[in-house]
Amino acid sequence: MLRPGLARAVPLGIVGFIVGALIAIVIRLLQGLDPNPDAPYAYVGPAMVLGAFISAGFFIWGMGAFDPRMNLHGDHAEEDHVEKVAPASLLGSFTWQMTFWMIIGVLAIGAFGFLPQGPAIQNVKANEGNVSAIGYVRFDQIYNPTAEFITTATGLNLLPSLSQQLADIQVSYLVIFVAFAAFSVLSLFVMAGLIAFLFSYFQRGKRDPQGTSIPWRALIFVLIVISLLQLPLLIPSAVIPTALIMPAFVLPPLLLLIVYRNPLWALLILVLLPLPMLAPNIALNQMPPVMFLLIGAAFVVIAFNLIKFTLPENIWRIASFTVFALLTIGIVVVTIGNTRNDFWQMVFLLVIVALSIGMIMPVSFLKAIIPAGMWARFAAIDWPMLIPQGAGWLANVLRTGLPKFLGQR
Repeated sequence: MLRPGLARAVPLGIVGFIVGALIAIVIRLLQGLDPNPDAPYAYVGPAMVLGAFISAGFFIWGMGAFDPRMNLHGDHAEEDHVEKVAPASLLGSFTWQMTFWMIIGVLAIGAFGFLPQGPAIQNVKANEGNVSAIGYVRFDQIYNPTAEFITTATGLNLLPSLSQQLADIQVSYLVIFVAFAAFSVLSLFVMAGLIAFLFSYFQRGKRDPQGTSIPWRALIFVLIVISLLQLPLLIPSAVIPTALIMPAFVLPPLLLLIVYRNPLWALLILVLLPLPMLAPNIALNQMPPVMFLLIGAAFVVIAFNLIKFTLPENIWRIASFTVFALLTIGIVVVTIGNTRNDFWQMVFLLVIVALSIGMIMPVSFLKAIIPAGMWARFAAIDWPMLIPQGAGWLANVLRTGLPKFLGQR
């Protein structure tokens, strides 16, 4: 039976100490006191005290003091309790165990450097060095290179500039190491959970193909984001050959032509085909802001889906429709405002916005903003047969419609 224990208590105790220390640091910063270790109002003392108290509470919590599963009575000791372990609990249990043994390993390795007269090989002259010393670095020496990398990768200044007080904070390399170790464990947990979910989903789909739906809209949105966000990295100048992004111009009207059989879409395709010759290159310098707005909209939609069952249905429907409508209008307005001086960039990004909104917004919202007749026609599409039906319609046009148009019949 998987229960809380020492493997969870030790990592949570460390997390509790970090939380307490951060609370003390934030309070000191809000008071306007200098948080550096050598300053008169250093944060080391308060951080150690508050961190120790909160660490004790986290440790007790990690041991299972508040978990009903730890409340075992003697009169039931001989009964066989078969507990069905949820996959999430199993993943969490192994993650805590992995973290615990990683901490034990790091402490064992650290003993070589930190124990006085320990087993470390000290190749240092007397009074000229300390093999167990922990260095410090200014916070801006970590923050500024990170901000520059993000700006180069996305074309956006996503991280604000540091105040002088924050920039002067001295951060020990031990804190950086702990943060890196925590990020490593958390990323492994997230990726393991994602892989487990995918395998479970595929297995369920194999057992029940008809009852397992595929989130096509979410998958298409993810593919759009992945394919477009890497363009600034591949082409730093943000000037893209038009031929490279022609599918974004041609595919939407082509699909609309196949679905609605309106000659206006065919005319639009004919107008777009010579575009690479009319505009050989298109600047997409405003694409990163638009993509990050769409990603933010996706998170808002996820948040509203999470709180759906905590609110009355009519209140949730009104609130969600209002927020989704404002998001859609805001993204369109920002896109047009940022690209009003570049027509083809505006057209390209508006196409991407329209596709992404159709992928991330709930069906109830889309039905409210799309005309009923158009939605009914769209909902009646047999997607696996869309290409064969489109090919048959085109063949029929060439066989009967074109001769009739030319006056041969």
